[in-house]
Amino acid sequence: MYRKVTPRFQVTNENLKTQRRALLAVCAALLILSAVLGFFVIRGAGYEGRVQGQISQRMYSASAAAIDEVDRLGSIVTSNASARLARVRQYVYYMDQLNSLSISLAGGEGGRLISADRFTTLYADLETMENLIQLSTTSTLDARTLLQTHLTELQNALPD
Repeated sequence: MYRKVTPRFQVTNENLKTQRRALLAVCAALLILSAVLGFFVIRGAGYEGRVQGQISQRMYSASAAAIDEVDRLGSIVTSNASARLARVRQYVYYMDQLNSLSISLAGGEGGRLISADRFTTLYADLETMENLIQLSTTSTLDARTLLQTHLTELQNALPD
């Protein structure tokens, strides 16, 4: 009258050993995976800092070269003044592009090394200098000093 009910799954000692081995293998794989993932996260964080440092150093070098070119500009218009001013414009454009690259790599405005207002001011100074050189009737000393001041301020604003 009573039926003997047999369990559907019979748990044997061999099945328990297999399950434990599988569980240990999964745990070991997860541990290794988390260690590898942690390594890449730490390395990626260091990479971003190194990239920002390299961009900042290149901007500093370009600003120093631009300041040097402005120093060589005389207060009186000479035959090579427009060529020197063109090199200064190239350095400013290069720094502007590096700043844009820094923003792109950081994924937002947090990567901005220099504010856009500084570049707008520098481009305006360059236009003023170019107009004075083309007229070649007035002294460029005031415009040159202003350009040099703005370049020095940009250089000082760069992060260390």
